[in-house]
Amino acid sequence: MRKHYPLFEALGAQYPILMAPMFLVTNTQMMVAALKNGITAAVPALNYRTDSALREAIEDIRRQTDKPFGINLIVNKSNIKYKQQLKTCAELKVGFIITSLGNPKETIDLCKPLGIKVFCDVVDLSYAKKVADLGADAIIAVSSMAGGHAGNMKPEELIPLLKKHLSIPVISAGGIATSAGLQQALDLGADGVSVGTAFIASIEAGVSEDYKQALVEYSASDIILTNIQPVLVCNPLIRLLQWKR
Repeated sequence: MRKHYPLFEALGAQYPILMAPMFLVTNTQMMVAALKNGITAAVPALNYRTDSALREAIEDIRRQTDKPFGINLIVNKSNIKYKQQLKTCAELKVGFIITSLGNPKETIDLCKPLGIKVFCDVVDLSYAKKVADLGADAIIAVSSMAGGHAGNMKPEELIPLLKKHLSIPVISAGGIATSAGLQQALDLGADGVSVGTAFIASIEAGVSEDYKQALVEYSASDIILTNIQPVLVCNPLIRLLQWKR
């Protein structure tokens, strides 16, 4: 494992690991635990129903740690709260923003002058080049192994491709849950990793104990990739995991 990780060191992290923002899962307790244990972390803005709740969460985390942390913004038109969420993140000067599912230009243009880093989710080289040209500080390379909105390329294909054609840091996302997985991503050239699913089984996560146990017991071969919207498959997927027990 390499000794220096400039991007993560700039975020106050001891290890090159980002706890990925997970819709309806990531909470302030998970964020604080991550930051206090040597990694960085982000939480979806949409986990908070109101602007006041988002502000309160940011301030709550800051009362417990001085480490920088991030907010994940859905930057397309489906997120009607995006404008206010972006304004709040800029006003409170969060450490970084992760953009997903849309054009990050507005976010980059507003945040960069304020010193707020912007990392952009990408699934291929074409989009990666676009956001790099817009001024993104780093790329989050979402592979076919990702637990959320998965891409189409395996990490061993996607990471070297992006590293070859980009000059900004590349964070590998998808299929990483162990130290061996971290090392494999670093060996591929990644500047760090984004880890989500493994942290759902943490004490701080607010999901059911059955769900946590399912994540511990089952493997990648038990995962079903679907193009159905997550809101429609969340509960049936949990029931499937419980049934298999």
